[in-house]
Amino acid sequence: MPTTSDAVPLIGTYFNCIMFMVASSVVLTVVVLNYHHRTADIHEMPQWIKSVFLQWLPWILRMSRPGKKITRKTIMLSNRMKELELKERSSKSLLANVLDIDDDFRHVSGMTGSTTAIGSTAFTRPTTIDDHNSISGGCTHKDLHYILKELQFITARMKKADDEAEIVSDWKFAAMVVDRFCLFVFTLFTIIATVTVLLSAPHIIVQ
Repeated sequence: MPTTSDAVPLIGTYFNCIMFMVASSVVLTVVVLNYHHRTADIHEMPQWIKSVFLQWLPWILRMSRPGKKITRKTIMLSNRMKELELKERSSKSLLANVLDIDDDFRHVSGMTGSTTAIGSTAFTRPTTIDDHNSISGGCTHKDLHYILKELQFITARMKKADDEAEIVSDWKFAAMVVDRFCLFVFTLFTIIATVTVLLSAPHIIVQ
């Protein structure tokens, strides 16, 4: 390229476009890798990312997830279900909202506890030796309560693991969506820049 020139050469304009595209691709590659390696312990996915990168942008790019078909109808239905879930959670009592259980479960557990108490009082006086051995070898109310507590802990851990795996899967899918969007944008930008530079060059189109 000459040091003194009245106009910017076309090859310089084309190189500037390519340099801009390469710099943008590096930045967006960092964003894609960041999204891909995010976990539930470090990052929480905002609602606008869920709406843009998990619903509308995949629908525009005609992307889908295994077992989940993304259409306009499913997007609207998902948003409606989230609204109903929020209303249902707000209608629960404070204890049910904290423990993530229904109010009926506490009522049933209370009835079960009273039944267990009644059953234990009914067998406090064994009539035979076999009955005495069966009661002494069985579980008491305290043991049952401890077992129920352990089962609730295991269930909570399994549910937490499933939720974390779903969040990680959502971040990875968001990374795929950003990558696919960048593919279309950069391809279109390269074609437009190349065609524009070639059409602007003299003596390319012979009159």
